[in-house]
Amino acid sequence: MPRLGRIVYLILATLLLSCSGPSDFSPALDNTLLDAIAVPDGTLDTLEPSHLTLIEKKSRNSAVRVVRPFASGHGSGTYMKMHGQFVVVTAAHVVDDYTTMLIEERDHSRVVGRVIYVDDRSDLAVIHVPPLKSRIAVYYKPKKSNKNLLGANVSYTGFPGHHDLITIRGHVASLERKMIVCNMFGWFGSSGSGVFDARGRFIGVVSGIDVGNWQYPIPLDSIVWVAPAWKFDEDILRLRVKTAPPLESFNSFPGAAAPRRGSPAPR
Repeated sequence: MPRLGRIVYLILATLLLSCSGPSDFSPALDNTLLDAIAVPDGTLDTLEPSHLTLIEKKSRNSAVRVVRPFASGHGSGTYMKMHGQFVVVTAAHVVDDYTTMLIEERDHSRVVGRVIYVDDRSDLAVIHVPPLKSRIAVYYKPKKSNKNLLGANVSYTGFPGHHDLITIRGHVASLERKMIVCNMFGWFGSSGSGVFDARGRFIGVVSGIDVGNWQYPIPLDSIVWVAPAWKFDEDILRLRVKTAPPLESFNSFPGAAAPRRGSPAPR
């Protein structure tokens, strides 16, 4: 819709709302208008029409599958703009020891990305990728600490099991073992999904689901462990991203050791 057309639409819709009585007011419609105003030009038609918040819409439009070359299974990740480069942030256990990963877009097309950062202790990883055609990158805006996080509403979008995009809501239930514990759904395949708070801050990635302390461990899909974004070594991460060589020039291969936190940058 042309910019002028959107402006006229918003004015007419606002006048319509102002003429309605209190019983006719629709909070859902009001939220939709606010979201439309906040969306930059050119992206309104890309975002899926829904009752999701603007943050959740952005999460859906930046979510990707992360696949190991020549291997079964997959994880999830978030397509981001970080320090001037396009990257996918995911979990370290999704990347494992691979130095290249396949990034699958919504239309099932795939690109090859290079692993430039892995921290096994914090379960965080970053993959350098070319610009994606069917995804919209979110800007890297991490939460710096766990201050005022307990009880916060959070959400993520990922690819659990055989499903397409699924957006999950929950809240932070606990902070323990240097991790974030959330009361929300998680399942195999959603590992690595970016978790965001209501203000759009990146708080971490889905790391795992809880297992009860019974004789035979049973996954508890309503208790999800999240690896905190503040566990990134920002100095090393910034250096790795800014000095990442062009993707056309890398000479690594699937199965080679990925660079670990603190190790020399790949050549």
